[in-house]
Amino acid sequence: MSVQIGQVLKGRYRIQSILGEGGMGTIYLAQDLLMDRPRAIKELYPDPVADEAKLYATRLQFKREAEALSRLRHKSLPHVSDYFSIDENDYLVMDYIAGQSLADILGQKKRPTERLVYSWLEQILDAMAYCHEHRVLHRDIKPANIILTTEGQVMLVDFGLVKMHDPQNPHTATIVRGLGTPEYTPLEQYDASMGHTDERTDIYALGATLYHLLTGHCPQPVSQRILNPDTQPPIHQLNPKISPWMTQFVRKAMAIRPENRFQSVKAMRAALDRRLAKLKEQSRSSSASQRVQQTVKRQPQRRSRKPRQDAIRAKRYLDEYAPQLAPVIRPMLKPITVVGGLFAFVTIVAAVGSFPVAALIMAPLILGGLLYYKGRGRRDQGPPRF
Repeated sequence: MSVQIGQVLKGRYRIQSILGEGGMGTIYLAQDLLMDRPRAIKELYPDPVADEAKLYATRLQFKREAEALSRLRHKSLPHVSDYFSIDENDYLVMDYIAGQSLADILGQKKRPTERLVYSWLEQILDAMAYCHEHRVLHRDIKPANIILTTEGQVMLVDFGLVKMHDPQNPHTATIVRGLGTPEYTPLEQYDASMGHTDERTDIYALGATLYHLLTGHCPQPVSQRILNPDTQPPIHQLNPKISPWMTQFVRKAMAIRPENRFQSVKAMRAALDRRLAKLKEQSRSSSASQRVQQTVKRQPQRRSRKPRQDAIRAKRYLDEYAPQLAPVIRPMLKPITVVGGLFAFVTIVAAVGSFPVAALIMAPLILGGLLYYKGRGRRDQGPPRF
């Protein structure tokens, strides 16, 4: 069946535009005429080389997976509200998430900071953990399938390659609708001889997505990495601002062999939580250090006030005790002045080697002293001044 713009599917969904196309399906923007709200409809094409038995098995598998998806409820996942089949094609109806995909952001040559990626990573890991707890694997995690909303929230969308994972029977046959995008798909998703796909399949895809976000360069397909291990440059080589911790985190998530990756999303989240706790502690230590430095800078200003405070204190003591000491000190002033004058005169004579020259030097000082004491005596005899 070929869907046309303006066509109404199931008597309810009016097709408005194409949101995206791939080899195994197309995503349409449609208007839900019953609920009067926009929807995203994923159209899945049948395998062109499949026989009738395989097509029948595909249809049954689609119904099981669609029913499982309809039971998922998470803030970072669009809700699958309906599913149906028309002729050979199957359709998933999901909430339409308005915003930009991370692929669109990368296409604008924008590269998020590591701090911002931490925030996105927390939300994506929460959504992945929820899916895995309900035995749902996404198997097509990539920047194009992560939407950044206008509120800054990230949403994991497009479950076109979803698989129900049964940990008790990992070799249960599953009809695969496509093999994913090579740059974000691990080897076991192509080669069944390596084992079944499980949580670690999504972990590889998330690691490849982080590599693209942090470097701005698309990761190499796993086949190229196997043939030439040096074909994919390290993260820090493409973006020196990325921390060694994040470099190692992505490297482990993108390990070629599943046993070398994080073994669960919970393990990834635990590593991220430890990292965020360490960064928070470093931030607190840095803030405390800044406060200490500011305190040290203010200390010289406080010391500069001390001489002024000492002068005020000395004046207060002088005003308090000077009247009591004046009767004792005042009679001693004249003898001390005479002795000091004689000592100064002898010192000058010894220095200049001439008595007349010393007398000329001392004469102004002696005359000034006599005039001071004479004036002082008159003031003491006069009325008090205020």
